Amino acid sequence: MGAEQTNFSSLPLSGKLTAIAIGVGIILVTTTVPYLTLLNDFFFFGIFLAGMVAVYYAVISFQVRLSYNEAFLLGSFGGIAGGMFSEAIGYLLMELAGYRPGTESLKLLVDWARSMAAGKPELAAQMRELTEMEAFVLAPVELTLADLFTGMLQSSIFYGAIAGLGGMFTVLRLKRQAAKRE
Repeated sequence: MGAEQTNFSSLPLSGKLTAIAIGVGIILVTTTVPYLTLLNDFFFFGIFLAGMVAVYYAVISFQVRLSYNEAFLLGSFGGIAGGMFSEAIGYLLMELAGYRPGTESLKLLVDWARSMAAGKPELAAQMRELTEMEAFVLAPVELTLADLFTGMLQSSIFYGAIAGLGGMFTVLRLKRQAAKRE
C-alpha cells in the first residue's frame, strides 16, 4: 500500500470558501427553519448532511481527491462557521422576534409520545416527567451576550465534529463508487 495522493492544496480558495458557505447554509436552514429542525433530532442529520454536501461539492466541482483528514477539515470548517452563525441567528430570532428555533419540533415529538402512551397507565409516571421537562424547556429564557458567546463556542465545536464526519463519509462513498467502476 502506497501513500495516498491528495490534492487538497489544489482545491482553490474560492472552492474551499464556497464549500464552507454551502455547509453553513445547510446548517442555518436545518437549525432555524421550523420543522426542518426535526432533521437534527435524528442524530444531528442536518449538520452531518451539511458536511456531506460541502465536501461533495468540492470534490465533484473541482475534480480533486481528498483524504479522509482533508474531508474532515473541510466539513469541520463549515460546521464551525455554521455553529457560530446558527447561534447568532437563533439569538437574534429570540431577541427580535420572540421565536426559539426548534420549539415546534419539540412539541411535535412530545405530542407523538403522548399519543403513543395514551391508554397505557404503566407509562403515566414517564408522561408526567415528560410534561415537566417540556414545561422547563419551553419556559421563556433571557440570554446574555456571555450566553451567546458560550453557545457559539459549544456549537462550533460540536457542529464542526459532526460536519467533519459527514465530509469523511462523503469521501468514503465516493471512493467506494470509484473502486466499483475500476
